[in-house]
Amino acid sequence: MENSAADAAAAAGGADVIYISSDDEDEEIRILSADPYSPEEIQIQEVILLSLDYSRAAAADADTAQSSASSSRPSAAASTFGEPSSLPDRKGKSKLLSEDGPSESTTTRRWRKRGFTCIICMDKVQASEEFLVNVCSHAFCKSCIGGYVAAKVSDNVAAIGCPDPGCEEGSVEIGQCRDIVPPELFGRWSVSLWESSMGETTKCYCPFKDCSAMLINDNGDGGDAEEIAETECPHCHRMFCASCRVPWHDGIDCKEFRKLGNDEKGKEDLMLKKLAGKKKWQRCPQCRMYVEKSAGCTFMRCRCGFFFCYNCAAPMTKLVHYCKKCNR
Repeated sequence: MENSAADAAAAAGGADVIYISSDDEDEEIRILSADPYSPEEIQIQEVILLSLDYSRAAAADADTAQSSASSSRPSAAASTFGEPSSLPDRKGKSKLLSEDGPSESTTTRRWRKRGFTCIICMDKVQASEEFLVNVCSHAFCKSCIGGYVAAKVSDNVAAIGCPDPGCEEGSVEIGQCRDIVPPELFGRWSVSLWESSMGETTKCYCPFKDCSAMLINDNGDGGDAEEIAETECPHCHRMFCASCRVPWHDGIDCKEFRKLGNDEKGKEDLMLKKLAGKKKWQRCPQCRMYVEKSAGCTFMRCRCGFFFCYNCAAPMTKLVHYCKKCNR
């Protein structure tokens, strides 16, 4: 810098000058004559000159450091985001993390390999004992699912949902449980599903309590189709009335049977009803007791004091022994 100042002074004709350099290299050199200035002012200008030179050197050093840091950043970024990096896990073992993190399939495989905790029994279960519920994919152990299905089938539940109380979408499919539940329970569940798929108008049950088999009602869709009453159960081979859904009421048609009270539809009651039909007995409309005419007209007086026609059971009066209903 001192040589440059001397050269500038020589170029100025030997005059005493002060050389001040600018930060911009392209900026022109400014020469200040020393004649108008006192020695103190010249000394101040020299101090300013030195401070400017020092600032320019410091700025150059900062630019060099920044350039060096920028050139080293791509490799660091590549180490962070490009190539997988090795990080220690909880057990001190290293694991690789890619740019997007571990994939879902990798996480799932690791989870299945380690096993899982069943939220019903809260036990650690091997992955081979895993049962995934359809749709929701909630995981339970096969043992708990077997007990859950058994309880539902015992309650005559055909469509079994997910055991998770907060799940309303999942369903336990019968095809998934063939190897989990006993064969007898599996068969009962199959029948229950089949029955639930049938409409109420197309099925009936054997009325005998020790059978109760479900049967298909093939009486037709109504209209001119003839209604079938007397039917044999293909399972217990006993006769019953498919129309009244009761054991066969021999000797009594369906219309008459339906008029009977609930306490008159027992086996003994039906046998008495059948005998009364053969003997042509008549029933008192008031006390419901059977009476038999030994002789005389159709006018009858029951022991309960009620008067009625023996032929049609229509009420009559004590003084009039003529039935207007049957004209006798």
